[in-house]
Amino acid sequence: MLRVGLATLGAAGLLSPLPAAAQLLQGQIGSAAVVMELNLAKDGKADGRYFYRKYHHDIALDGQRRADGSVMLGENQGYDESRTDLVLRPDGKGGWQGRWQGSKPVSLSPLPPDALPASEVAALARLRQQHPYEFVRLADLTLRPGREQRVGSYRLRWWQEPVSKIRFFRVEEGYPAGVQQRLNRVLESRHWQEVNGYFDCALGGARRRGFDYEQTVTPRLLNEHVLSASVFTSFDCGGAHPDFGDNPLNLEVQSGRELQLEDVLWLGQGKPRLARDADGHLQNYDYQNKVLGPWLARTLRQLYPQQMASPGKDDGCDYRDSGLWTLPTWYLLPQGLYLGPSFPRVARACEYPEWPVLPWKVVDRHRGEAALPLH
Repeated sequence: MLRVGLATLGAAGLLSPLPAAAQLLQGQIGSAAVVMELNLAKDGKADGRYFYRKYHHDIALDGQRRADGSVMLGENQGYDESRTDLVLRPDGKGGWQGRWQGSKPVSLSPLPPDALPASEVAALARLRQQHPYEFVRLADLTLRPGREQRVGSYRLRWWQEPVSKIRFFRVEEGYPAGVQQRLNRVLESRHWQEVNGYFDCALGGARRRGFDYEQTVTPRLLNEHVLSASVFTSFDCGGAHPDFGDNPLNLEVQSGRELQLEDVLWLGQGKPRLARDADGHLQNYDYQNKVLGPWLARTLRQLYPQQMASPGKDDGCDYRDSGLWTLPTWYLLPQGLYLGPSFPRVARACEYPEWPVLPWKVVDRHRGEAALPLH
């Protein structure tokens, strides 16, 4: 489903370790500095990617390793293309020498991941450990401050990464200094995660017709207990269809911990149980399928009978199926808890309606794990 797709897009490098056969290399093509990730399979296939340090965008590589050890690679090839843009030969010291498009010399040497600088930003620290190529790609980028925004009694500052144009906010006024610093560390980490998502998408589009990536971050609720924002992305990364989705950020202010829906709304028996792993992924779906989805469909039908009624025509949006509400997108609003349904691709236009909000008086009767006021 889209929820998984968005998470994968934004954090593929954060969650997937570098393949065992991958080589991390740095050097030059002509006089231009580059960084390369090269994978050599036992069957002779070769692939990878590289970027010019000046530009940061990935160039996809595909090709073959010959019997003499040399590697022939084509750049950004479509699935029915085959050509050679880059020829590499082992230099006997763990690196490679070669030619690019027959004219420019290529020199590459190993870049040991252990030699990379440490980072205090959580997302970058995970990249350094699990996908050092992507860490290096982001390491030379900077975040620049932009305009201010007031949300109630809180003053926000927007920051932008200039290459990707990805923007995210920080809090500059409204919380105690220690709390604010902790929140901003989380917001900065999420910012870098979204920047990495942009470059992941760009690589996917490099093999096809190009790519498109637009993101809008909207603060939804800030108070002394919670910070909630939607992170809506429209993207075309070279797949069969363009896509879109919201991957909100919901934080407990005092700890900076990311909240799960079960923290806020719990409909099961006994104490709320967060059946999720450390990355927030569900371990099983029994509660969602048997309890949450049916309850939401029933409750929203009572609160919004007109919107939850049968559309009466084939091309209308039918929100009655409880299966649409088992994995809702959610964030917090001044008036309550927003919950967005998940539709199959053919009906994706029905997602993200404005109306499915559980008023606080309803949420308060089914409070979740977080022992804090929400409004």
